[in-house]
Amino acid sequence: MEVYLLLLLSGLVAGFLAGLFGIGGGVVLVPIFNFFFSSCMGIPEEMAFKVSIATSLAVITVSTLFTTGVHFFSGKFELRELPYFLPFIVTGIAAGVSISHFLSGHFLKKLFGFFLLLLSVKQLTGKGGAPSISVKEKILLPAVLFSSALSSALLGIGGGVVVNTLLFSLSEIETKRVVALASVVSFINALLGTFFYMLFPAEKVLNWQVGYIYLPAALLVSAGGIAGSRLGIKLLHRINQYALKKLFGLLLLVIGFRMLIK
Repeated sequence: MEVYLLLLLSGLVAGFLAGLFGIGGGVVLVPIFNFFFSSCMGIPEEMAFKVSIATSLAVITVSTLFTTGVHFFSGKFELRELPYFLPFIVTGIAAGVSISHFLSGHFLKKLFGFFLLLLSVKQLTGKGGAPSISVKEKILLPAVLFSSALSSALLGIGGGVVVNTLLFSLSEIETKRVVALASVVSFINALLGTFFYMLFPAEKVLNWQVGYIYLPAALLVSAGGIAGSRLGIKLLHRINQYALKKLFGLLLLVIGFRMLIK
């Protein structure tokens, strides 16, 4: 019972991060799912981490749905932009899912840990302000969209953090538009990634497993994510985000280090 409560609370945290930072929450979900599947369900690491990645994307699809809708209806993101974005996203997702299928779960876990360390350094040392380099949006966006989708499928994250990091560092796009774009891209990445991971043939180690996705965990964590995303958006402009980002960076540093040495 305690394990399922943990999954519900994990969804709350993931949804909160989705609303607050425009990310899908996979950086929190994947480590928790990996612990759940390997330690609580007894699944070998080779499969546990891959199931964690895929199930994380299923949850992110739900956790980013509300925030994406808010950005659509508020006019921060327009539907006419989707036909331009989709080819780069679909290509990145398809490549990431295909590559992850042939990589070992151990390697993917180390790759995820390394990604968290890089992200934590960015969170802890980032000072904000104008970017030192500015790249034209028409040139930068395709590369950002593909990179975001590829990392999403490989690591089980929404990919919004990749959008945020690259656009804040290399463009002068308005902050609110970047956050909106990160949220929308996270949703599309997760939706397509979930679809591909459900279709990919995978060794069945659990009941109610479809492809690489474990449906009960996805549904339970998603329930917490719905409430969390609403809370994150409400608090977006009401709290000290600088202090919160530093605490978040420390958490990522600890998790990333543990994944690399374990």
